[in-house]
Amino acid sequence: MPEPETAGQGKAGSCPGGAPFGAWVLLRRLGSGGMSEVFLARPADPARAAERVAVKRLLPELAQIPDFIELFRRETRIASRLAHPNVVRLRDSGVVDGRCYIATEYVAGLDCWKVTRRLSRQGRKLGLGPVVRVVTEMLAGLEHIHNLRDDAGGILGIVHRDISPSNILISREGEVKLGDFGLALLPSEEAETRRRRRLRGKIRFLSPEQIAGAPLDARSDLFAVGVLMAELLLGRSPLQGDTDLAVLSSIRDVRLHLTDDFEKHVPAKLRRILLRSLAREPSERPPDAGAMRQELLDFSYRTGLHVGPRELAETVEALLRPGDVGDAEVLRYTLTPSEDQPVGPREPAVSESTRSVPTLQYRIRKRDGREFGPMPYARAVDGVLTAEFTAMDQAAINDGSFLPLTAVPGLRQHLPLLGQTTVSVVLPLQPDRKGRVEEDTVAAVFLTLAADRETGMLAFEEQRLRKEVYLVEGHPLYVSSNVRSEQLGDFLLSTGAIRPTELEMALAVAPRYGGKLADALVAIEVLDPVTLFELFCAHLRQRLLDLYLWTAGEWTFYRGVPCDQELCLAPAAEDLLRQGIAHTLAEGEEEEWWSTTAPLDVFPAPRPRPPRDWWTLRDAEAAIADTVDGGMSGVEALARVQGRLPDADRKTLLRAFHFCLTAGLIATAWG
Repeated sequence: MPEPETAGQGKAGSCPGGAPFGAWVLLRRLGSGGMSEVFLARPADPARAAERVAVKRLLPELAQIPDFIELFRRETRIASRLAHPNVVRLRDSGVVDGRCYIATEYVAGLDCWKVTRRLSRQGRKLGLGPVVRVVTEMLAGLEHIHNLRDDAGGILGIVHRDISPSNILISREGEVKLGDFGLALLPSEEAETRRRRRLRGKIRFLSPEQIAGAPLDARSDLFAVGVLMAELLLGRSPLQGDTDLAVLSSIRDVRLHLTDDFEKHVPAKLRRILLRSLAREPSERPPDAGAMRQELLDFSYRTGLHVGPRELAETVEALLRPGDVGDAEVLRYTLTPSEDQPVGPREPAVSESTRSVPTLQYRIRKRDGREFGPMPYARAVDGVLTAEFTAMDQAAINDGSFLPLTAVPGLRQHLPLLGQTTVSVVLPLQPDRKGRVEEDTVAAVFLTLAADRETGMLAFEEQRLRKEVYLVEGHPLYVSSNVRSEQLGDFLLSTGAIRPTELEMALAVAPRYGGKLADALVAIEVLDPVTLFELFCAHLRQRLLDLYLWTAGEWTFYRGVPCDQELCLAPAAEDLLRQGIAHTLAEGEEEEWWSTTAPLDVFPAPRPRPPRDWWTLRDAEAAIADTVDGGMSGVEALARVQGRLPDADRKTLLRAFHFCLTAGLIATAWG
């Protein structure tokens, strides 16, 4: 998804004659955000009047709030340590009239995003040599940031977190500078909050661990460097998706979309360097920015592709437009002044164009000719979920013609399975496997399908309740449901992530996004993409885990049925099985369960499926599997395990016994 080239961004207010501000004269206001405003400025000293800097100062309404003052000062303290030719320099900082400010150097030229965009409009891309030059120079600056030390000489462990083309500046002299440290210079919690509020257009540069909310280190930045290098080489992102949420799914699973030209025109050695930086696991990426830079330098010298600043300078000069140099739009990327979001209670961010679009109205025609409506989308969906409207009915939108309800995407996806699956697929006439939950248990079904690495659609049905689970090689990836309380909107309300008015607003515009509530919520900016992606995956997991509580019903499995959903769970059969098994024993009910299990004889299961080596067993689980042999009661087995693990608490041991029994690693019988 390209970052928009906002031509009007730089048309900010001027300060006639300049406004004195400490040691600086503010020439022009470039923009403002939730925390600060930015000005083009010159020194107050007449002898230095030709110099230009960007001055960022705290907004007046925040200038007396200690937390924001400390935030600003922390950024200044660490930024003052940055001293590298490939990093935008801090020129000055202080307090004037009670307002904290920082001044940074101004880079006359273009950012990397503008360079690639303007070349693309000419049907061109940066050559291999210039690409390697940009990336190696940027990595030199990144290495400096990563290795920054405190006064005691310890590594600060700074992660930039916001590598993207708009933050890579190329000067008219061919210098490459890394800018925008607003996220890099903050502790992780604050950085995470602010990062999520300024993601628009930069989704594709997140690392898998950023999306997962995992701890970050310098290798997270190297993933973003890999995405950047791929974009420069390909002329487009290697991580594709029609929506922000789909792109996040591609990043999490590192589904790379590389063209035939990539293999044809990019040398094998360079491909290996790039693909290594894009590894899903940080441990498989280069160890640090310096190591990746050295690999690229070695490649460029050996292949004769090494270029100096002159080639980059010529490219920038050829692409400059009148007003580029000195324009606010260039400086905007030096400090990204307008990226911060407003402080205070969150209000639904809906554009005027969205507010003015009339919402779609639905009409439903039953088989007997009765008509219902007009009704809003939410009411129509509710009717489908409660089987008031079925696949045999017809639907019309506004004044349109009636169509089979199965031909209306926004309603079709909510239809029940078998007659019409909730995900539109064609099912075989007969299932490949089937059974009753009363006999097999949900856990046993998932264990068997995981052991057999099955791919297809697993359906559960009990009276009017229906769920479908799509598996790939035994991994549950997607779960659909017609249970009213398990719809995404209800889930988001229950977690407090959105308010009822926001849900109503999103449902009203959802038909414009194919009936996809998640995309509508992002589009009207009720939730940021990463937060919603996390919530959506949690929603799918909850749908799956609640299945484990079913004690009755029919299950059927259709082998080979694909799932074409863009947003899915990551392949994690073991973790999901563990969570599901744990879900069947409520917290606080361990002793009650054990009272019925303790008298039974326990013995090793002859052929567990999946086998023991499929699992990553925890200490208590391994001890139980090792200890249990024939001819002992549960009481005796527990005593033996307690002897082996004297520090383990009783609850942990009981839950481990429950896991081993449910997973089929041990079995029971009456003595």
